Amino acid sequence: MTPAIPDWSELQLIAPELWLVAAMCAVILVPFIKRDSVALPMGAAVLGLVLASYSAVSTLSSVDSAGSIFSGMLTVDYFSQFFKVLLVLFTLLVITLWWLTSCNRTHAYDAPDFLCLLLGAALGMSLMASASNLLMIFLAIESASMPSFALAGFRKRSRAGSEGSLKYVIFGAASSAIMLYGMSLIYGCAGTLGLPGVAEAVASDMTPLMAVGLAAMFVGLAFKLSAVPMHFWCPDVFQGAPTEVTTFLSVASKGAAVCLLVRLLHAFGVATIPVAGPATLAGMGVAVAILGGVTATWGNLVAMHQTNIKRLLAYSSIAHAGYMIMAASLIVTSGGAAQGVIGALLFYLLIYTFMNLGAFTVVGLVALYTGSEELSDYVGLMKRSPVLAVLMTLFLFSLFGMPGLGGFMGKIYLMRSMADAGSGGFVLIVVLLLNTLVSLYYYMRPIYFMSFVADTQDRPAFTPRGLGIAMLILCAAVLLWTGLLPGKAGSLTVDYAVLATADHRHRLEIASPSAVVEVSAIVTETLAQTPHD
Repeated sequence: MTPAIPDWSELQLIAPELWLVAAMCAVILVPFIKRDSVALPMGAAVLGLVLASYSAVSTLSSVDSAGSIFSGMLTVDYFSQFFKVLLVLFTLLVITLWWLTSCNRTHAYDAPDFLCLLLGAALGMSLMASASNLLMIFLAIESASMPSFALAGFRKRSRAGSEGSLKYVIFGAASSAIMLYGMSLIYGCAGTLGLPGVAEAVASDMTPLMAVGLAAMFVGLAFKLSAVPMHFWCPDVFQGAPTEVTTFLSVASKGAAVCLLVRLLHAFGVATIPVAGPATLAGMGVAVAILGGVTATWGNLVAMHQTNIKRLLAYSSIAHAGYMIMAASLIVTSGGAAQGVIGALLFYLLIYTFMNLGAFTVVGLVALYTGSEELSDYVGLMKRSPVLAVLMTLFLFSLFGMPGLGGFMGKIYLMRSMADAGSGGFVLIVVLLLNTLVSLYYYMRPIYFMSFVADTQDRPAFTPRGLGIAMLILCAAVLLWTGLLPGKAGSLTVDYAVLATADHRHRLEIASPSAVVEVSAIVTETLAQTPHD
């Protein structure tokens, strides 16, 4: 295979990723200037993220002629670039949260390591949004997972953090092995690693071996989504990890996994519907919808019994992942007409980013002043820190879906896209509404403790720093804007919900050694002789 040397036009399209790599290198190198400085590595990380954000915005103008690059390994389109802008800006806010809550407890020698790991995880998640090749999908997921494992256990003296990180590694290793095995089966059946080629193979002949491979591949994706039954790592990691890491994983990791799920299902739908009709992949859509419904229901039911605020929000994030999975299941039978569903998912991701960021910022600030993350220590917070209590109430109501807030409009957009899918979509709407009603109970529990339970221990009042309040006001403003005036944000996300389709599919074929080709031919011949429906 002759290696392809990328030209300048292709490198420009991955400028956000290149700036993230450059920022990682700078963060590691700047301690040579002044070893005990936290400001230098933080400044390098912030500068790299600003340049990455600018690059992602600027490349939107050249996306029309982009599509697949690097021989089909990556796809650059409006959808991927929109998520990259959101991801980079969110990572900037997470670094701000780290500066507010954990910077003073982080040794100066550890700060470059933390920031480099955070940037590395963001790089992997950025690649997940553009991956259009099975090999690149695996590399992107691993690039996002490896730094996340270390971030979860970054507090080396925290027993809860070490336990959560160990569970994270074990679940991640198991899911990666299953996913890689499934991809090998898919490659043996399809003879290509490119998503369009795989989708065409599925459209032409869905063999039992191909079905097993697809199911195994989706196991790895379920791990990143923390979907049932690959969710057991999530509450322990969220409780034991530093608050800024929990915030990052709750939004960025799930957002990248949702984007990858959308790209996979969209590829299958586009390739299959024109050839064999929507009924061919109806089973896949139903399976994904059931996975989303079970995930949302399980997350909401278990959240009702939590006494730790971070574990409560962890199960809340599992439930919200279930909502997005349910909506994404409609893409596979919509084919090229899935822009409305994808736009609703992007809008929900936008809202979910600021809901979770706001809620976890309050949790981090309260823990900074009280040293606790238990619900019982939120007693009387309305009197001790009324600003934090009011803002936390707003974020929890938005997570529930209170009218007038962004969370309500996010669910309205999801339900509207489900309603367009017919009777199956109405079933999903019922599941979403029932889960929303269940979630009201546990979202009201912190509000009850903050506002209606008398503080018998006479805890001291406290006032957070100005930067923390500014972040919270920003999150609240976005939720109020998208809740009261959702038209601009909604139309923007629909406009950017455009995924490029591979028109040059010969570029997506991966040259393989002759031995692999022979094995693939044997497997294909054997499957052709195997009777199946």
